[in-house]
Amino acid sequence: MRLFIYATIMLLVACSPGMPESYQPLPQAVPVTSFSMYNQDGQTVDHTTLKDKWSLVFFGYTYCPDVCPTTLAEINRAARDIQLDNLQVVLVSVDPERDNPKQLKGYIEYFNKKFQAWSGELPEIQNLARQMHVFFQKTPHGDSYLMDHSSQVVLVNPAGEYMGFFTAPLQTREISDYMNSFK
Repeated sequence: MRLFIYATIMLLVACSPGMPESYQPLPQAVPVTSFSMYNQDGQTVDHTTLKDKWSLVFFGYTYCPDVCPTTLAEINRAARDIQLDNLQVVLVSVDPERDNPKQLKGYIEYFNKKFQAWSGELPEIQNLARQMHVFFQKTPHGDSYLMDHSSQVVLVNPAGEYMGFFTAPLQTREISDYMNSFK
């Protein structure tokens, strides 16, 4: 009997998609609570915009010299292979001083016209970042500034709950395979 149970467990594990090494699940999914921002079209978005969709959420900004364009390109590669009809990819700008809707639209559409880009008042961005355990801060750089920020990609389920996050370096095949396990 033990052999049968062991064989059954091994078969189930072998048939189940593996959790990517870069994915860090939360012990329990946490609901994303109220926030209000705007998207690249100037329309209001809030916590309900995360409902009924699988969301990959990345915090960055359009003037980022390296991490943001690289991460968005990697997310785009993964998204091409994700077979979920309700996938939503969101860049949340941590630079509301420079990232207005027009700036966000031009930037995000370079990567994928289906992607979303959100920004808003700093307290609203901080609120959402806190909920998703994302760090960011403004840092002087010459006559201007850069935004230091976390590089994880947050996974939100269709119930609008923060489930976990993918860490760098992103493994696009692992992400798409894992996301496809939800269809």
